Amino acid sequence: MKVIGINASPRKGANTQTLVEAILAGAAQEGAHTRLVNLRDLTINGCIGCEGCKKHLGKCVQKDDLSPLLQEMTAYDAIVMGTPVYWFHVTAQFKMLVDRLYSFLEFKQDPQSGQPSIDSAFPGGRRLLIVISRGDPEPPAFFPQFYDHLNEWLNLIPLSLGVQKYDFFHQYGADIDRLAARNDRTLLEKARAAGAGLW
Repeated sequence: MKVIGINASPRKGANTQTLVEAILAGAAQEGAHTRLVNLRDLTINGCIGCEGCKKHLGKCVQKDDLSPLLQEMTAYDAIVMGTPVYWFHVTAQFKMLVDRLYSFLEFKQDPQSGQPSIDSAFPGGRRLLIVISRGDPEPPAFFPQFYDHLNEWLNLIPLSLGVQKYDFFHQYGADIDRLAARNDRTLLEKARAAGAGLW
């Protein structure tokens, strides 16, 4: 089994990276081959809305570090994607990654009924785990409706990848402590167990 972890935190060694690494460690203990990618180390662009991917479905035409990463992701059995919450949403790095998943989507319409549908060109049968590290506790003290919107938006990811089996791994109440996950033994054990469960 091969598992890729994608960390979208711009902070080196902080909570999101700690949790993604713990999940990968749990998978490795079960015999998986793992790889960690830190988006902050890559040169990546946002989607430019050119629709070039619809001419060659599943391939973004942009020439940056993200295009080959998207192709590499198709070779893994499980994908772990992690982001901290910045201003009630994902990081800019994570948003660029998710926007570029649009390259896998195919929009169809039934010729008889006119009913629209969406298919993904991403290879089927993959496992997906999305990691979200949040400063606010649960329930949040302020603006819970924004977190409701975020949680709904995150479901675009399995839709884009055509994944049926997926889960979310949350860290709540980290505040601005970049070592909160590292110092939470129970949370780390849960992360390693989540990684082992990808097998």
